[in-house]
Amino acid sequence: MEIIDAHLHLTTAAMYRRQRDRASAIRAVARERARSRGQTFQERITQLEGVTLAQQAQMWLDGFDKAGVSSGVFLAMGEAHDDLSEFIRLRPDRLYGCGSLMDPTHPDAARTVRQFPSMGIRALKLYAPAYRVQLNDRLVYPVYEAAAECNLPIVIHFGITVGMFYDLTFANPLALSAPGREFPDITFIVAHFGAGFLREMLLLAYHTENICVDTSGTNNWRTYVPGEPSLEQIFRDALRTFGPSRILFGTDSTYFSGYRQELVSEQVAVLERLDLSEDERALILAGNARRIFGITG
Repeated sequence: MEIIDAHLHLTTAAMYRRQRDRASAIRAVARERARSRGQTFQERITQLEGVTLAQQAQMWLDGFDKAGVSSGVFLAMGEAHDDLSEFIRLRPDRLYGCGSLMDPTHPDAARTVRQFPSMGIRALKLYAPAYRVQLNDRLVYPVYEAAAECNLPIVIHFGITVGMFYDLTFANPLALSAPGREFPDITFIVAHFGAGFLREMLLLAYHTENICVDTSGTNNWRTYVPGEPSLEQIFRDALRTFGPSRILFGTDSTYFSGYRQELVSEQVAVLERLDLSEDERALILAGNARRIFGITG
């Protein structure tokens, strides 16, 4: 059965530099002590220096082949869209791109989004806890308008995060309730099953058809949820509310983790234990990604 990974991360030294510069307003002591999975900005930059996009592409393709994955959608950080565009051009039949915004309220944000189609970029990623603005704020609506005009789906990270600087006050998926209704022509995808905001994510399925979820990551946010539900129970909850046509498979793999083949095996095993038809499993593992991101071939 075909598998398309709908949630991967392209990281380059240029992307981390942009993120580091964005953090310049943060207190110096906080910047010095900040770590992402144990590494500082500079350590990550140093590790990526000299790693070409072609080398990264080959690493991903090798990982896909070992895991039985046909292709993947890569989310860029730091608005380094030139890097992303160059990367996906290396293997346009297997590598697909999702752009990002560092500030969706910036006057140029909508213009940036409108450039995506000409760069071969198929979607937009928003990172709610990092913006310090609710995503139902009218200041963000020009970005939604641009995405709707360009027929771009929007992937949104709500919930907890390993990001260095964030505010969980802005991490609640319910902020998508109004935009989801007002932009029915946009497909919104809540990443990581809501990353800790499970109840709120499930409520978004009520009276909407254009809000989806992805399964990406270790989903270790379950440790911080009362009762610590199993991954199988999370899948059952999502299937009960969203149905198989609004769930997308993903691993949340990065250059630093390598391709997470173990997550492919884990999630495929969970899906096989559930009361799903072969067609329904095929939708989750590949069909929904094909439809939403416009993947053909």
